[in-house]
Amino acid sequence: MSDPRKHLIDLGQLPTRNLAECLAVDQRVLANALGSQLPVELVGQLAGAAEQAQVLGLSKKVAAIGLALGQWLEQTPMPMRQQVFEQCCTHPSDTVRSWAAFAQAHLSRAQPPEEALLAQLRFARDEHFGVREWAWIALRPRLAQDLEATLALLGRHAADRDPLVRRFCIEILRPRGVWCEHIATLKQQPEIAEPLLVPHLAEAEKYAQDSVANWLNDASKTRPDWVLQLFQRHPPACKASRRIQTRATRSLPQ
Repeated sequence: MSDPRKHLIDLGQLPTRNLAECLAVDQRVLANALGSQLPVELVGQLAGAAEQAQVLGLSKKVAAIGLALGQWLEQTPMPMRQQVFEQCCTHPSDTVRSWAAFAQAHLSRAQPPEEALLAQLRFARDEHFGVREWAWIALRPRLAQDLEATLALLGRHAADRDPLVRRFCIEILRPRGVWCEHIATLKQQPEIAEPLLVPHLAEAEKYAQDSVANWLNDASKTRPDWVLQLFQRHPPACKASRRIQTRATRSLPQ
């Protein structure tokens, strides 16, 4: 990445193009660069959170700054709260929109799970790959608290016509989700997620296919027997299902 490009990304004027650029963003510079766009009190809180989180890894850094944004918003009366939140949700910087994803998860923590999920879907549909990842990572701890209810909820929304929503509904409870805590119950008892997964064993869209395959690959590391039995009970019968099986069993001895 060239120095001029990094400078524009740090100022929030360009989105990142790949993971390397996401990791390279100076979030302290970015927070302070918002001074001409957001209330000065908020910019101070964001900059302070960015400074304190500087030594953390990317996921904890984004989460910490997003929490600071959420805490400021919940103390701010309407209509300013909505105005500022929309500014962050539509900002040219994918990093700022990622903060907003964590802010939304904080703001919806007392709402019923379905309302919280529906509110998070705007980020699941974001044009940027990174924001789509933070969308599920931000809400995952809440939904992982009651797996039975969450699996039923996700099963209803995983039938959405939008493949980005379908992907979100599968990705959010991956047993070994990337950059987040594992879900021990699903590592040991992945069969409880069959009602969510089985309808998508022939998922048509590759982006969503990968989430189904990655979920099963996660499970194969602790329950290879279940993954193999799943495909015996539901043998692949099309190109999409064969691709999912190949990717889902890639960690198993061939």
